[in-house]
Amino acid sequence: MAQLVGVFTVALVHTLIPSHWLCFVVVGRAHGWSTRKVMGVAAAAGILHVVSTVGLGIAGGEILHVLEHQEKTLERVSGLILIALGGLYLLTHLFNAGHHHEQHDHKVTERTAYVTLLFSLVLSPCTAAILLLTATAGDAAMIALVGIVLLITTVGGMLVLVGLTSLGIEKLRFAFIDRYEKLVVGLVLVALGALVLVFQDGHPHAH
Repeated sequence: MAQLVGVFTVALVHTLIPSHWLCFVVVGRAHGWSTRKVMGVAAAAGILHVVSTVGLGIAGGEILHVLEHQEKTLERVSGLILIALGGLYLLTHLFNAGHHHEQHDHKVTERTAYVTLLFSLVLSPCTAAILLLTATAGDAAMIALVGIVLLITTVGGMLVLVGLTSLGIEKLRFAFIDRYEKLVVGLVLVALGALVLVFQDGHPHAH
């Protein structure tokens, strides 16, 4: 029981990291996605995030040893991916002089957004949960329970945060945001990515 409480706690704290949910909200708004669609993309990313975490945990000691040495690198790549996506929105804004919803680049950017958002979370597994999973090696029932708690906490937490924030943003009707939407989204994503890089440099084992 203590182990499951531990998994719930670390998963909840990990999920609260802004780069794990805010990026879905701002990207969704830029593309005019419904709240349901934003939550769907976030849920898919959350599931892949949990699958990668559980998979690494089941893989055991050797993988964990490698991960401990590569964790900062993976997190940095995740941060750089967010910065790159933010850069694409900034370029879109510059090329379109602040106007948006041009169908032709919208589709390309949307497709890129899907892949980038999903990939950024896969590269950011919850290391603390991996440690707990490694400790349960050989106990299939416990691994299943830990995986279920991790899945419910991570995806559930992301959906609550994404849903509430999306509903709040939908009520905003500022002319500046409407006109410079991609600029705002680009700046937010670049800031989130930069925070990931700064956080990792200062706290190499924060997860």
